[in-house]
Parts: sequence; structure tokens; C-alpha cells
Amino acid sequence: MPQRPTVAEVESILRAPVRQNWEQFTKTLKTLPADVDPDLASQAALSLIHGQSSSLWTFGRNCQQLPAPVIRALLGRLEADSRPHAYFLREAVPQEASDDELRAAWKAALQGLLDLETTYAWGSKQRKAKFQALANAPSLLQAIQTAVVASEQVSLDMLAVLTVNASDASVDALIPHVERAVQSQGWELDRLEDLRKHARSTPVMDDLFARMEALLQGRRARSPALDLARHLGFGEQDAIWFRTYFLAGDTQATNSLVHHCNSNVDSRAPRWFSVWQTSQKDGLDKNPWSDTHFDNEKLHKDIQGLGACELIQLPDWVARTARRLGVAWNFNDSALMTNLRGKKRARLTEWLRSGT
Repeated sequence: MPQRPTVAEVESILRAPVRQNWEQFTKTLKTLPADVDPDLASQAALSLIHGQSSSLWTFGRNCQQLPAPVIRALLGRLEADSRPHAYFLREAVPQEASDDELRAAWKAALQGLLDLETTYAWGSKQRKAKFQALANAPSLLQAIQTAVVASEQVSLDMLAVLTVNASDASVDALIPHVERAVQSQGWELDRLEDLRKHARSTPVMDDLFARMEALLQGRRARSPALDLARHLGFGEQDAIWFRTYFLAGDTQATNSLVHHCNSNVDSRAPRWFSVWQTSQKDGLDKNPWSDTHFDNEKLHKDIQGLGACELIQLPDWVARTARRLGVAWNFNDSALMTNLRGKKRARLTEWLRSGT
């Protein structure tokens, strides 16, 4: 049997850069000796968290078996951290507990983090089951409530657990997030409306989602993108959306200059119109060297001075851009995704290619 590494060897591994030997580093975190330096080990464990959700999954997966002194040192390091997971861990793991209780609470909390980072489809039975399990665990539910109250930016998964629970405390934690979304009526309102798939039906919850749906319907009905449907002769539409992609240049030739033009229209969204034009050396450099990006709010970037346009002017802008670039868009290889079907789809395609 291989000999277990000494404490000195373990601490040497923890001091080494993480990327130097990732497998050895994570394996060491899973099997730390009880007398390892708590400050060193806690710092090494927290190095797995880089502010991205995927790193939280890595942290939760590899740090469930930490010794009690390391857990206490780690919680101490999180005292000044205002991110949601820090509030969650501080609330879920009582530092004054005995070593055995502390380690059990820590393991449950990290499993909770993993359940909040699940990759199952949003409305799947598996995801619903994980949210229900978190809502049924009093200590984890309270930790989620604390994180949601303390942070303006929290994951939709945390909010979903509150809608599953639907208690007064959960509703009180949820309301400020809903109110901010209602005031802005931007993307956050669309995001929160997705919580309906998990919410327990109560008078308060039903009223909350009815209010959000009414605001969304009103915003969509007022969308300037619907003017395009009328312009194309479609009359009054509940919604119109499409994404299109044009290409110019020889994609088969090595190091050829390739131009891309993407446009996105969606009457359901607060950003209902956006366009990107990029040019790049195919096969040589995947980073675009020229870029124009604008939407219904403003011109964000315009290296080649192509300018912006209104939605109704999009075909003329596309044609003018081709002339400025000295290319011809290959409409035969273009892609179009839309909610329109049949003659309406054909009319939209004709319009997109009608620029002069």
C-alpha cells in the first residue's frame, strides 16, 4: 500500500500553484490530516473559488472532508466576504458547534452548494427534487434566506428554493428582488418569471407571478419591434423574434478575411434589437480585428465607422456595410431562426435581403 504523505509533504502540495498538479492538489484537499496548518489549508481551499459558478462547484466537490480547525479558519476568512455563498456558509455552519457537529454541518452545506449548482434542466424532475430537498432542510433554507436578504445579485436557484418553500420568511426575502425587477422591467423580470415553474401555489405567490406576467405582457405589447410586423404586412402580432447570420469571404481558404453580420430582434425582450458585425482572419486569429456593435439603446462599438441604424433600416444598413467592406454577403449560406412560419417567414427573408 502507498504510504500516506507526511504533514510536511501535504503542506508543500498546498503551497504549490494549483495548476501545477491539479489532480494531486484536489486529492490532497479531500484527505487533509487533522494536524495540517489550518491557515494554510483554508487559504488553499478558498483558492478554488474565483467568482465563477463553476468554481463553486469545484469547491463544493473537493472540500467536504476538511478537518474542523480548517473549517473554522475558512469561515473566519469568509467573515468579510459579501458574496452570496459566503453568507450561506456562515449561516449554515455554526462555528461554536463541536468538531463532529461542525464537520457534519459543513458537509451538508457544501452538498447544498452543489445542489444549487446542478446542471439538470431548469424544469426537470431532478432539479425540482433538489430544490425541494433544500427547502425541507431548515438550516440550509435559513442560510439561503439570509444570503438572499443580504445580496442583491443571487442565483436563480437560491430564489427557486424560496418559491418552493413559500413561507412568510421566504416571501419576505424574495420580495425586494421582485420589486427591483418590477421597477426596471428589464431582463431581471424575465429571469424571475422563470421561477413560476418551481413555485408552490399560494395566494401570495400566485399574486406575485400574476403581477410579473401582467408587466411582461404589457412591455411586450408596447415593444417597438412589433412595428416591424406591421411594416411587413403581418398586422397585429403577439410577438415577433428572429436571429439571422450573414457571412462574406472564402471560408475554405487558409487565412482568408471573413466577415460576419449577426442581428437579433425579439419583441419579448427589453433589448429588442441588436446587431454585431465582425471581421477576422479565418484560421489565423480568432479574435476579431474590427467590430461594430449596437442595439436599440446605443452604439457600443464602431471601429470601422459603419454607424448604427433603426430596425426598419436594417436591410439598407446590411447592404451599405457590404459596400463599405468591399464584399458581398452570401445569402445562400445565411441562417435564420424565427417564430414566423410559411409565407411570413418568406416575407421576412425577402425583406432582410432587400437592401439597396
